[in-house]
Amino acid sequence: MEWGLTWRRATVSLAFLTLVLLGMRVQFNHTISVGYVAAAILAPVWLPKLKKYRGAVPLLLLGVLAVITGFWLLGWSSASHQLDQNSLFNNSVLLMGFLLSIAVVVWARHLMPVWVIGLAYGMGLLLGVSRDGMAAENPWKFGYSIPVIVLALSLCGYAAIRFRQCRGYVEIGVLLALAAMSGLHDSRSLFAMLGLTLILVAWQLIPIGRTRRRSVTKTVLAFAMLVMITYEGGTSLLIDGYLGEAAQQRSVEQINLTGSLLLGARPEMAASYALFQSHPWGFGVGVMPSLEDVAVAKTGMAVINYQPNNGYVERYMFGTHFELHSVAADLWVLFGIPGLLLAAAIVLVTVRWIIVSITHRRASSLVLFLCVNSLWNVFFSPLYTSITSMALTVGLAVLPRLLPSPGGDPKTSTAMYGGD
Repeated sequence: MEWGLTWRRATVSLAFLTLVLLGMRVQFNHTISVGYVAAAILAPVWLPKLKKYRGAVPLLLLGVLAVITGFWLLGWSSASHQLDQNSLFNNSVLLMGFLLSIAVVVWARHLMPVWVIGLAYGMGLLLGVSRDGMAAENPWKFGYSIPVIVLALSLCGYAAIRFRQCRGYVEIGVLLALAAMSGLHDSRSLFAMLGLTLILVAWQLIPIGRTRRRSVTKTVLAFAMLVMITYEGGTSLLIDGYLGEAAQQRSVEQINLTGSLLLGARPEMAASYALFQSHPWGFGVGVMPSLEDVAVAKTGMAVINYQPNNGYVERYMFGTHFELHSVAADLWVLFGIPGLLLAAAIVLVTVRWIIVSITHRRASSLVLFLCVNSLWNVFFSPLYTSITSMALTVGLAVLPRLLPSPGGDPKTSTAMYGGD
């Protein structure tokens, strides 16, 4: 008995340390991180746990297929495009590391509560914050926001266990403070994500409907409406100047330019759409954009009245590799249709978790925020900057094969749904 307890404590400590390393993203050779190596070594331990979760194995296999397809597309594109060796190596490792990270998070769910997983991963994210570049200009927006939010909402999970009766109110208070912090530091998208998370947490205070089917339908419709309300409300706050004069001026200019805040803030979507129309199968991992590709992308951006002849487009988006500022678009351009399907699978996993967990009133604010954040990143954020937090999201959002009933044991239900 004593040996078994010692072994479990050692296993939990090892899982906790690995989560910290994955969050830190300490690299010793390009994108190969210490956390990725540790996750690969632990494969015999986490592999048996994956089959207990719906879609976990197919999702990881789809990721492996995407890597293989990326290399196949590279050979296909080599006749008309040049190769960037760094991009080839870095993006291949990045996607494999993403899959390994998901597996470790799933394994950790068998060893510790979700709030402890968030605490470990959040500590790693905080320790890994860069203090250079854009993070030096706006530390909250480009550095500390996500780590602090993950840590704060993880502690909310602990508080929810200790003070179950006032769980939702504690989370709402913390989310309000975090949203205010983001609004004051010119982080428009993060302000909207925290606002939507807050509304979803508050939604759980409404009693469950009489039938499960009716509750699921109400939750789906409510989620769709809340997304629209959050977008319209956030846009109004920006235009009216409640989030600062700089954010107001930038938002008004973007709306006047393209007719939409999203298109104005993310003109890369127009470039991605134009490239998809001309080259639907993708380009391949490591492939450099050709002059023709850049011209196609610029034409697409010009359609929405964006002026694409600038250093951002020519150096950042199409310098030595494709950077379309969207996880879905980046996965497609690098890994073809399987990469796009992987992005769709991530959306499916996160949306399904939100619907099921909210319906059963078991959703924690931590995983809710991570899901909302990852849904945004799938469409509007670069692959490299999104992949670390997205691995935590997917690992916590895959649902177990056997779900307890809403009226089941609170501790069992919470653990199964990925709550606190």
